[in-house]
Amino acid sequence: MVKILLLSISILSLTFQSVFAQKYEAETATLSGGAIKTACNSCSGANMVAQNTGNLSISLNTATSGFVDVYIMAATTSSDKTNILDIDGATSTFVITNTSYTRVKILSALKLTAGTHTMKITNSWGYINIDYLEFVSVSGPVYNINQMLVTPNSTQEAQCLYQFFKDNYGKKIISGAMTLNSMDEIDWLKQNAGKSPALVGIDFLQTNRGYTWYNNNTPADDAISFYNKNGIPILCWHWRDPSRVTEFFYTQSGKPTEYTNFDVTTINDPNSAGYKAMISDIDFVAGQLKRIQTAKGAILWRPLHEAAGGWFWWGKNGAACKKLWQIMYDRMVNFHGLKNMIWVYTKEPNDDAFYPGDEYVDMIGRDYYKTGDHSSIVNEFTSISAKFGNKKMVTLSECGSFPDPENLVKDGAMWSSFMPWYGDYVRSATYNTLDLWKKAFASDYVLTLDEMPNLKTCTVVTDVVDESKTDQILTIYPTQVKDNVTVKSSELVEKIAVYNLSGVLQFELTTSAYQFDVSMSNLASGVYFLKINGKKTVKLLKE
Repeated sequence: MVKILLLSISILSLTFQSVFAQKYEAETATLSGGAIKTACNSCSGANMVAQNTGNLSISLNTATSGFVDVYIMAATTSSDKTNILDIDGATSTFVITNTSYTRVKILSALKLTAGTHTMKITNSWGYINIDYLEFVSVSGPVYNINQMLVTPNSTQEAQCLYQFFKDNYGKKIISGAMTLNSMDEIDWLKQNAGKSPALVGIDFLQTNRGYTWYNNNTPADDAISFYNKNGIPILCWHWRDPSRVTEFFYTQSGKPTEYTNFDVTTINDPNSAGYKAMISDIDFVAGQLKRIQTAKGAILWRPLHEAAGGWFWWGKNGAACKKLWQIMYDRMVNFHGLKNMIWVYTKEPNDDAFYPGDEYVDMIGRDYYKTGDHSSIVNEFTSISAKFGNKKMVTLSECGSFPDPENLVKDGAMWSSFMPWYGDYVRSATYNTLDLWKKAFASDYVLTLDEMPNLKTCTVVTDVVDESKTDQILTIYPTQVKDNVTVKSSELVEKIAVYNLSGVLQFELTTSAYQFDVSMSNLASGVYFLKINGKKTVKLLKE
């Protein structure tokens, strides 16, 4: 978990005539808390604002409604610096990484109605130098959610679950809660708020450590049980030190007294003890996930979460963490045959080096902790969605205080689900009152467990042949292709279709053969799905 602290500041204002496609010098804003105007010959107004530990505040008067991208021209004073953008109380974070002045987009497709708006840059880490802010008019976001899961030939259950998320995206939000001990918070909410959330968070925290007091089957058993009630399990893994030298998962920066020095970069050396320890742990968890698949269950799988925060051992190196995700995917999907999972990547600010690639991720999560603030977090949602081309659904995968559903509807924040962490985050009025839980559960916009359909049956976009059948043998090679791919089948092939990652048809071919070549030379680099006879689907990577 990570908590984002919003510091309170006094708000003064500076009025502008129009916000669209205009640039505003930072030194004309109202400064507080140590931010100071400083001469800068290379800056556009011959001045800049040294933020230090301070804040900036601007009041914007807009004559018309519309969408804008927000840019900042700024430089960090030393290392990467994270700060908070607040517009009318809706917050998002941004990171400045360059010590030379660079124009950086810090918010995409912000919706502004006609009238007055207050924008603040507030101190999280502070210590950036700001030349100017710029607002550029843009069209509103267009959502084109990926139609297919990144796992080829996913189970019917996984496809149905993904279809359910797509069907409700922007129309409903799925309520959730994290658990520590087998449905503890789910049962507490049922007893005290009258309903159960539709989604439950489950952790592999205690598994495969030899604890005599713990049953390693518990997470999978809980997932199967909840899924059979038409609920949605989302599983994460606070992965304790694979080397077994410690029982911890934090780095020293995450928890100075209880940490591990396990080196995630050993994933690059298959002969290393670290690599073998990680593979062994992955294999164990895969075995538990296979139990869920055997029971005809489907899950959201959220591994290596909050990596770019740096407080977990897997987040100490971006390139190695990315490699670990890719190896985990290959090991689980291709070696162990796991086809029942929706892969969820948990985004943090400034995490490009950690992202494993669109071909390994189905959905994007964001862990965002606030105390007593039930705003929609629409700016954070909009920025994340735009970052991925509005093609991947975005979920509030962990939170402290969850958004009031009225604010979600008002602001158009399309989080697919929300999930407060266990304990006080669920039960304490400091974070979420019982009245708010009851209000959310009663809202037409919020889905609860009693409103869930049977997730095992649905009509999916892509029909997939049952892999348990052995009378149809299909070989496709290579799957990482430059020009041509060869198809060999024991069944007569009459039609093939090639789709991109968004499910858009690229081309179709008709034939009548058992073996033939398909040219991919005219396609751009990326991930594609080759569909044979409208049944069998195989993922290809075009170089």
